Amino acid sequence: MRIRRAGRPSHPCAPDIIPRVTRSPLPALLRFHFAVGARLAMRLLVPVIATAFGAGMLLGPDFLNSISHVLFGARASGGTSVLFAAVFLGGAAEAAPRVCRGLGGWLRHLPVSGLAHRRAAGFAIALAQLPLLLAFLFLATYASLAPAALLADALKLLVTALAAALCATPVERPWAARPLALIAAVLAGSGGWGTLGIAAALLVAADLAAGSLARSGAPAVHLSRRSVGGLIELRIAWRALGTSLFGAWVLGLLPVGAAFAFTANNALAPEYVRLAARLGAALAIVFVLAQIAEALAVRRPAWPWSRSLPWSAARRAGADALLLGAHALPLVLLVARIDLAALAVLGILPFLAVRAAGAMRRAPERRTGAAGEIFFEGALLAALVALLPWTALLPLAATPWALQAAAERERRQKVSRWLELHHLAAGDPQSWSAS
Repeated sequence: MRIRRAGRPSHPCAPDIIPRVTRSPLPALLRFHFAVGARLAMRLLVPVIATAFGAGMLLGPDFLNSISHVLFGARASGGTSVLFAAVFLGGAAEAAPRVCRGLGGWLRHLPVSGLAHRRAAGFAIALAQLPLLLAFLFLATYASLAPAALLADALKLLVTALAAALCATPVERPWAARPLALIAAVLAGSGGWGTLGIAAALLVAADLAAGSLARSGAPAVHLSRRSVGGLIELRIAWRALGTSLFGAWVLGLLPVGAAFAFTANNALAPEYVRLAARLGAALAIVFVLAQIAEALAVRRPAWPWSRSLPWSAARRAGADALLLGAHALPLVLLVARIDLAALAVLGILPFLAVRAAGAMRRAPERRTGAAGEIFFEGALLAALVALLPWTALLPLAATPWALQAAAERERRQKVSRWLELHHLAAGDPQSWSAS
């Protein structure tokens, strides 16, 4: 019995025995990355809306009117383009590790070029910044701009978001693409239509120079013979954080910049200046602690080797709390330039740092991760301390109890358990249960 090969039939009425399959895997790859970017955008949308709603309730419509005119009104300067670029770069740096995790595995075996892989991943990173884009567009609309000016601002923000996504995407030639993309991100919002066109041209040039998706493997750890053993925790944490630390600081600078803009562009009584300084400093602490704790919980979870070292559970939790608090302290000192009353929030910094260290130990068990717990507790404490500064003494006194609770969470961890990532298993190429 012969089986005729696929091709032109020998008779007009004779069907092909083996049908030809010509479907391209590119649409499926784009749908996969679209779903990844959309899920990240939805996770970011909740804290963005909550923060905007809380700021509007506490500071009133005058604050929104002031900051919208500072960013998009006639008083807007070239410095706003740097602020937009910094915000989008922070969002892209936070989304890039989640989007690009696992792209060096099964997906690279698809019959799709590395350039298509890189552009699809960049599209997902840009899509994850959609909540930031919508927040800025809301402020632009609140500034009562003309339709043509609103369209120009929307295009500027879009080019900035795409350029930031290209900066954060692991590419084959980062030395050629990232400087052009960074210049395009800053240049997009610093002028008129001509400057926007130049920024778009630089973005296209950066995309052409980037090449395909960079191949990633397991990083090699090389410790020098002169390295001090006591600093190994700090070295491991910094290596795990990577660019996430930059994204955490950018997110923490948002309430700091809002406090500076609010006090600089309004004639306020001294008590309202102190209120804005305390609120900005407290929210900066919350944002930085939540982002760093989430990044450490994902990229440096508890593993058996660290449990074998001669360190107690309280020492491990305390070391994480010290690391978290040290990275949030500079933002508080920066807000102190507005008014020294901002230093009152230093009373909640040890408590929230220890609580963040404890939240890292329960992050795999919660859909909101470590950031959700810190955002909830920290936002309440920030509002309370901003209104009543003396209440900062209460969480400061409760810090030993928080350290004990964090150490107990550390002791109860089962480091040999297996917890899958909290996303759809069918869209994860490295999931064991997807099939």
